[in-house]
Amino acid sequence: MNVSISDLNLSVRSYNCLKRAGCDTVGDILALIAQDENGLRKIRNLGSRSEKEILECVQCFKEEFEKSGGTAGTTQPERKIIIKPARKWWDTEIEVFHLSDYALARLKENGIHYVRDLYATNPRQEPGWYAVRELFEKIPCSSANT
Repeated sequence: MNVSISDLNLSVRSYNCLKRAGCDTVGDILALIAQDENGLRKIRNLGSRSEKEILECVQCFKEEFEKSGGTAGTTQPERKIIIKPARKWWDTEIEVFHLSDYALARLKENGIHYVRDLYATNPRQEPGWYAVRELFEKIPCSSANT
């Protein structure tokens, strides 16, 4: 599990707490959890919401990893993971997700009106990681595919 924690698309707080605790990969998180039941709770400034978010994202990642034919203990060369929501979300307008005004404006000015527009082959320009991340945080995790 040599996949970077940045590929889990965690919130900034969760990501920073994990980095401060020395977790750089999914394997590091799993090792911390395996130490004892309060493994994540020992991290400074990591509350119950962040703990829940991390556990959900790691679980989603493990499920997708196993679906793709990998096993939990196997180390594979690092690769970039492209998160794609389930097809049922592709035709959904981005306004449905109640994004901040900033994120909504950035996405729309770059021609992104539906979720599927994020995967267009010729986007006008990069909408920015903040706007895209906010959109993905609003789409339910259980529907994300890699």
